Amino acid sequence: MHTWRGVTDAADDFMRAAVERPSETLLALDFDGTLAAIVPNPEDSRLHERSAEALTVLASRLGHLAIITGRGVETVRRLARLDERPALKGLIVLGGYGAERWEVGASFTSQAPRPEAIAAALPRVEAAISGSGFSGVEVEDKGQALGVHTRPSNDPAGAYKALLPRLVAIAGDLGLTLEPGRSVLELRTSKVTKGDALRELIAETGARVVAMCGDDLGDLPAFEVLQEARGEGVVACRVVSGSTEQVAVAEQADLLADGPDGMADWLQHLATRIAREA
Repeated sequence: MHTWRGVTDAADDFMRAAVERPSETLLALDFDGTLAAIVPNPEDSRLHERSAEALTVLASRLGHLAIITGRGVETVRRLARLDERPALKGLIVLGGYGAERWEVGASFTSQAPRPEAIAAALPRVEAAISGSGFSGVEVEDKGQALGVHTRPSNDPAGAYKALLPRLVAIAGDLGLTLEPGRSVLELRTSKVTKGDALRELIAETGARVVAMCGDDLGDLPAFEVLQEARGEGVVACRVVSGSTEQVAVAEQADLLADGPDGMADWLQHLATRIAREA
């Protein structure tokens, strides 16, 4: 039984077009929840090995391959062990929703200095957590952003609900963007979205066959860009790594996979089809 299924005709259209025109294809993917399982401690996140195997095949056959993530480039580079995967040379990593960029095989330029607003937000966020009455909530200091993870807490949903208005207030005071996600609330200075990042990639590469794979609210702007691209004749497919936490995202799917395991299966199927036709 498949761990993924096409929901609209766009799923088959993308597969057919990618096989027939791999050089014109751009495959973009989120990291956490899509290429990596969601785990209580974000530092334990790892690239799914079967997805890594499929991406190795696709990197040598597709025109363009990219990871678009809210994580920083340096973090994804480390957690996914990208420096140990030379076969992925040329894979574009857009971190911080597109604020940072790096390609596998290239030298890495250090990220920009820590924004003053993020430094000012940290003690206020920690105080909000301490006063929330919930234990186990963790802050991920990304340098350019702060991720507040409620998943490790004694009541993830309750902690999320309690902290949301407090973090909205902090973001408003300091001019930060608040990005909600699956048991995580992120404060960041950049207002760039994954939609902005994907739109620029499509323009840069000239891709006419495009898929974006994601699982969370932050991926919705990229899905909206795919809808725009369809109006311009691009073969576009919204691939969702489904979860019970973000049903609204699954409702946008052209192709729905059963989480990162299902995503790995679909990527392997895509890689096999394209390799067979090469």
